[in-house]
Amino acid sequence: GARRDISGSDTSEGAGSEPFLAAADEELDATYEEPMTLSEYVDLLLSSPHLGAHASKYLLAAIEHAGTRTVIEEGEETERYRFFDDPWNDGEHAILGNTAVLNRFVDDLRSIAAGRGKEEKIIWFDGPTATGKSELKRCLVNGLREYSKTEEGRRYTVEWNVAGAGGSPGMTYGDTQPTDEDDWYASPVQAHPLAVFPPAVRAELVAALNDRLDDHIPVRVEAGLDPFSREAYEYLEEQYRREGVEELFSAVTAPQHLRVKNFVVDVGRGIGILHSEDEGSPKERLVGSWMQGMLRELDSRGRKNPQAFSYDGVLSQGNGLLTIVEDASQHADLLRKLLNVPDEGRVKLDKGIGMDIDTQLLIISNPDLDV
Repeated sequence: GARRDISGSDTSEGAGSEPFLAAADEELDATYEEPMTLSEYVDLLLSSPHLGAHASKYLLAAIEHAGTRTVIEEGEETERYRFFDDPWNDGEHAILGNTAVLNRFVDDLRSIAAGRGKEEKIIWFDGPTATGKSELKRCLVNGLREYSKTEEGRRYTVEWNVAGAGGSPGMTYGDTQPTDEDDWYASPVQAHPLAVFPPAVRAELVAALNDRLDDHIPVRVEAGLDPFSREAYEYLEEQYRREGVEELFSAVTAPQHLRVKNFVVDVGRGIGILHSEDEGSPKERLVGSWMQGMLRELDSRGRKNPQAFSYDGVLSQGNGLLTIVEDASQHADLLRKLLNVPDEGRVKLDKGIGMDIDTQLLIISNPDLDV
């Protein structure tokens, strides 16, 4: 995520575009890791437990990672988090002043991440136009994107082999590891890889991580698999159970079916933003909608198949990290539903299909627009 100065490179007439292409190659190479097996991922976490952070802990780590600087505001000397200076863009979207407010934001986030926030799990920014709310949103997006490119900030999810072998629609599960990258589909809501484990085993694994974690804020992984991934998992489990396989979990999560991949955080992938002008039913805005064409093809065992869901609502996009609601008064019908999300940690795609959610909610309201 560090800035690279290529102005000193050999950009003489003969060099042409090469230094710029090389810098772009280096930038992309630095953000990519080869996908790994579930076993390799668990070994990675046991050596670097912070990589398993839950949403609010990850957001706090990203802010702290950029460091602080000393500033004087209103005659008082105080420490300011550089994260809010938008250092990745030479300060283009820096938040001017407001250091005391931003420090309280980080303090609140620290309490939420540590589970000390009691019922106060949603952060609400309220202020008139031109007070830095838009810059805050851009700083969060820019900073989280850049942090996820660093070794300390890697973010991971799972992907499944969904090769359409034999021309049949939907998921099919071959016995050999696919060679075509198009045969792999990531969890559409950035599911935490540890969500694959049964709850009791996951709790033991998280406890082992926290025993090794040098931090006063423990890791929490409470969300189960998303419906898309659950469909794959349950299908595989049923197939292997019929075959009499004894080590079911190992069979279901074998490398030809499941692997863990890192991703760069961005809007739509770990960050959900509900804009003031966004429309649709509450369910569409919050989690997504059923895709009727796919639904007809993927009707599964007499019920709706979660593979035929769009997962493009704000909570789906922000799962695993951050959900921002702009101009809250424009989405007043959603606020009551959103207020329950941090406590319940769950939303519904349909009557019988629920989805666990781990996201830090940040709501922005503008008194100038309130009605």
